Amino acid sequence: MTEGVLGIIGCPMLVDNLVWSLKDDTDEKDITIIDTGHEGPLREQLDACSIPYRTIGEEDALSGGYVPTEGRFNLLVYLMDLGLHSVPEELRSKTEDVATRMQPYVDAIGFYLGTCGTYHWDIPKWCEEKGLKPAEMFRDSDGCPCDDCVGVNIGGGPRYLEMQKRYTGYLYMFPSMVANNDAFLRANNREAEESMKHMTPEMMEILGIEPGQDGYMRWLLSLGHYQHMLKLDNGIGDVSHYDEGLEKLRERNHLDIVVAEPGWATTQPTEDLYAKCKSMLDAAHRSG
Repeated sequence: MTEGVLGIIGCPMLVDNLVWSLKDDTDEKDITIIDTGHEGPLREQLDACSIPYRTIGEEDALSGGYVPTEGRFNLLVYLMDLGLHSVPEELRSKTEDVATRMQPYVDAIGFYLGTCGTYHWDIPKWCEEKGLKPAEMFRDSDGCPCDDCVGVNIGGGPRYLEMQKRYTGYLYMFPSMVANNDAFLRANNREAEESMKHMTPEMMEILGIEPGQDGYMRWLLSLGHYQHMLKLDNGIGDVSHYDEGLEKLRERNHLDIVVAEPGWATTQPTEDLYAKCKSMLDAAHRSG
């Protein structure tokens, strides 16, 4: 049985991938979630799966208040603001800061996030260069980091380029993207939304923007030449509301739904990351 403390630094968009692996793992686990204000989706999914956990305040957890259970597989989970994906420099700074602060309390770290615009940022390699504990992130089958949540769920950057050629003008919608769609789009369009507050009704009419937040979002999507939503069912996460959520987005965004051809979605990066995380703990336990 795996022993030790695995630190998890993640994004709410990839909570589905973590919980999917936790459900499939028969080892007993002691999960502690750090209260960052962004852990709601994780708690909801663990509750739905009847997976026990406890919570701890951020300052308490990262200043010596966290006490793992000896001889058990412990997870210390830190979820960050989903909106950081739209500000790459802040995402990198925050991730590296949390990884550094977490060092005294973990034996290894799994990064459940993408690089999101910070290209060529191999986070485990950065950890190694800084002399930090072993770490791993989502990688494709060739060992290259997955750039974002879409890449994680289709198998990496090269596959992403293939998909963009095959499905041009599509929003890629896997279950977690549907569940987090409003927060995701708001984060991507913060400056544009701020500009909207200063628009008069006359200006909006001239630009062809319909009233309300949904009208503004439809206008933004039209500027990006989006015409469809691509349903990418990876079998990960809460799929019970997937179709319902897609239909609501279709009505709001006026985009039709197209089902991706078989073979695009994959769990390979998710399976590999979790397996690597456990192997890092096993290695740390043997060497200790």
